[in-house]
Amino acid sequence: MLWYILAMKHKIAFYLFFISIIFICENVFANAQISLFTEEKIKDFLTVRIELKSAKDDEALKRIDEIEKEVFAELEKNAVDFEQERLILESFYFMEKYEHALNPNENRDLLRREMKTLMKKCFDCLDSRGEEASKWLYNVCGDVTSYYMTRSVKATFFYGLKVKTMYEKAVLLDATLPTANVSLGNWFFYAPRIFGGGKDKARDCYCAALKGSTTEGEKYIAYQALSQLYFEENNMSLCAFNFDKARSLNIGEKELDLMKRCNDAGYSLFQYRRNRAGIDEKIPEEYKDAEDK
Repeated sequence: MLWYILAMKHKIAFYLFFISIIFICENVFANAQISLFTEEKIKDFLTVRIELKSAKDDEALKRIDEIEKEVFAELEKNAVDFEQERLILESFYFMEKYEHALNPNENRDLLRREMKTLMKKCFDCLDSRGEEASKWLYNVCGDVTSYYMTRSVKATFFYGLKVKTMYEKAVLLDATLPTANVSLGNWFFYAPRIFGGGKDKARDCYCAALKGSTTEGEKYIAYQALSQLYFEENNMSLCAFNFDKARSLNIGEKELDLMKRCNDAGYSLFQYRRNRAGIDEKIPEEYKDAEDK
């Protein structure tokens, strides 16, 4: 009789375990904001975009177009939320195109207007999704807005805290998401302490990014950010250590060479990017928006 009771207990325990697994799986899939297909394409591109930093601009633009066509040809049949997933991927692709297409003396204002159109699409998608917005949507919306706002001091004040909130929401959904942590760290780096900025906060974000990195592209951006943060803090041993870690990945060689030239000249890649963004420069009146005036 005792063996029967024990057998029944084990049987009941097994059924409860089986039911709990089904329940967990159903909830995971029910709450999935984007498909595994899109997650994989994002992860792949995070490394590809670093590799493209060593390519000629026309070659990089051609490769991004090819990737975009290949992915979008398969996206609709694989997507959980087609509109959201397409916008996330479109944003990643456009931001990288921007890096290779930008000529400050010729097309920066035109590209900025295109970035603003993309930014508004991201805002609309966030508003419509609510709790269904994925970490990646928050991440790219923050990045696109950052690209847009850094052309203008007033736009930076107008959108700055919104950008921080987007990154924080992405990190809330995934505490070690590398891209969001690096972007949030950059926000803390550039923001004055009076507005909540600080290099110590930036360092925490970059370390979290490194902890969560699973691909070469993710590791690269974390090591690069840490290297330049330590350069700013005049900690040359840790600057060199993280620089060498980034170099050992054998991607992004051209950008790393640029970073070394900047450092040898006495300034960080952070400062180089600020200069290239054109903040503090006069924007022609015909390109100004309400938040720039």
